[in-house]
Amino acid sequence: MPDTIAVIISTYNKPDDLACVLEAYRFQTDKNFSIYVADDGSTEETALLIKAIAKGFPVPVHHIWHEDRGFRLSEIRNRALSAVSEPYVLITDGDCIPLPALVASHRNLCRQGSFLTGSRLLLNQRYSDIIRKQKIDPGSLTSLRTLFSLRVKYAINRFWPALIPSFTGRESNKLGGLRGCHMSFWLKDLKTINGYDQSFTGWGREDSDITARLFHAGVKRRNLYGTPLLHLWHKEFSRDQLHNNDAMLQASLDERRIEALCGLKQLEHHADE
Repeated sequence: MPDTIAVIISTYNKPDDLACVLEAYRFQTDKNFSIYVADDGSTEETALLIKAIAKGFPVPVHHIWHEDRGFRLSEIRNRALSAVSEPYVLITDGDCIPLPALVASHRNLCRQGSFLTGSRLLLNQRYSDIIRKQKIDPGSLTSLRTLFSLRVKYAINRFWPALIPSFTGRESNKLGGLRGCHMSFWLKDLKTINGYDQSFTGWGREDSDITARLFHAGVKRRNLYGTPLLHLWHKEFSRDQLHNNDAMLQASLDERRIEALCGLKQLEHHADE
């Protein structure tokens, strides 16, 4: 078990969502973690929010930012990974509210030679807007009573994953069913495969690519059951780059590629120039 873990939360110009998510991390039962907000070019409003929340927060909160030049999720995650000092990393998004046992589940259940993939519960548009506008106490939002009430009102798509205690399935090399907003890795494994491939721009397939390359490097997947994230509703992202990303993923699979073509090494080399 790692002594502490890094939680990398990606965001882009959604300060209301990010505020709800960060506040929920105050209620983690395990405080052995640090937060790295991977900011894909948001305006100053997000920076001011993070600065205000970081004061008096129970764990360290870091803000990693780069200039807005389009959807560059892989690159900003790599920038956050370059700043991490913790040995284990939980990757999630700024619209995914954690249950109180999230950090504890990943820290307790991680194993050498594998990574974890978790699930999410989808909140509907109406209740997501209520959460954003009324600033509902995250402590009560993630209680089982509240979640049951949301399910009765059809405000979430399912309920049972929040009921069961956290456990993991068998190791596998299955690529399907991934949620890029809920995955955790040993940092050394991500460095072995050169992190996320920054060739992937726009929405889609960067999570499948990093998973495939971990498989090629001999690292197995284990599914985490229980402790889902609560995903705030939002409009779908543009899929205008999906065709290109699909082709790059297929090339990675065909070549059994291990290292990202443009990843952590290239990012660090560029920073040194």
